[in-house]
Amino acid sequence: MESLLESGDHEVRILRRGEVIDGTVVRVSGDEVMIDVGLKSEGVVVGRELYDPNVMDERPQLTIGEIIPVYVVQPEGEGAAMLSLRRAMQEKQWRETEAIYNEGKIIEAKVTEFNKGGVLVGVGPRGFVPMSQLVSLAPSSSEDSRDDIAERLGQLVGKTLQMKIIEMDRRRNRLILSERAAQRDLRSERRETLLEELRVGQIRKGIVSNLATFGAFIDLGGADGLAHISELSWSRVNSPTEVLRPGQEVDVYILALDREEKKIALSIRRALEDPWDALEERLASEQVVEGTVTKLAPFGVFVRLEEGVEGLAHASDLDEESMLSMYEGQTLDFRVLSVQTERRRIRLVPAETAGRGFDDYDGVDSGEGIVVGTSDVR
Repeated sequence: MESLLESGDHEVRILRRGEVIDGTVVRVSGDEVMIDVGLKSEGVVVGRELYDPNVMDERPQLTIGEIIPVYVVQPEGEGAAMLSLRRAMQEKQWRETEAIYNEGKIIEAKVTEFNKGGVLVGVGPRGFVPMSQLVSLAPSSSEDSRDDIAERLGQLVGKTLQMKIIEMDRRRNRLILSERAAQRDLRSERRETLLEELRVGQIRKGIVSNLATFGAFIDLGGADGLAHISELSWSRVNSPTEVLRPGQEVDVYILALDREEKKIALSIRRALEDPWDALEERLASEQVVEGTVTKLAPFGVFVRLEEGVEGLAHASDLDEESMLSMYEGQTLDFRVLSVQTERRRIRLVPAETAGRGFDDYDGVDSGEGIVVGTSDVR
């Protein structure tokens, strides 16, 4: 007797409204199911409480002896307790959803419907994703009508999206999700992984994500790096839009990494062959070449000979007529006076102009040296 009392097997289960318990099917009669929920405790599940198409794939076919979860609608009174299978499934889904919300997990859910404010998704409980939280929605313009917006929302029905629960209120049956928040978290995870993988000196592929006056932001597949305007091309670049466009795929060289600040410095030009390498094999003194005037300065004229290679026709080598007649964009023949690849200097003079004072020339404007043929020249 003492052993029986300690085991608790003699206790009669007291059912409480709203709890979810496991019970054993003891009888199935049409749309009514009798459930044994413990010693001397039985309950009944009537037809309307057996099935909910919103949370159950199909109407259950219960068998004698099967154990199922049930929700206590009405504890025992004069008759058997009133139980619900569909509410037990609803409660189970909400509890699982609450765990996902508390853990901040990213989930996948299919879009089932849409309305004027966003889309509905099946998470377990039905959830709502506002338009402002949708990344997959095609961009809209101020000229779009309600029908245009509805058409774009309708295109998402049936698609599976990655989302994160951002608001949950069980009492109000309210569940709000965000595709944008999920993408932000996923990108943050990818950024951490990518920063560990990257090494200075690597060449990686990236997609131009944005252009600014000072350079280009390039997505490396989880993190954006910045290629300064001086690193976009071996030629002089006045604006990033001259050489790049958003969405363009490019090879980039990893210049520098700051893992603490999560900053990545990139170079596009260094991922390309340096046009000054072996230039002396293509260019020699006294050679006449075609060049395009790129910039006029008080001390002379900059001339592009090929992509990434510029030379300088110094004012001291030009007569006044030549200086005044040249303009940016003009294409002329020039004679090469000297090539210094180690200093990135090419000395030029218009082919039809006789040189003067060449032997004294070693720089620009009162003997100050200048590097030409790189994007550093402005």
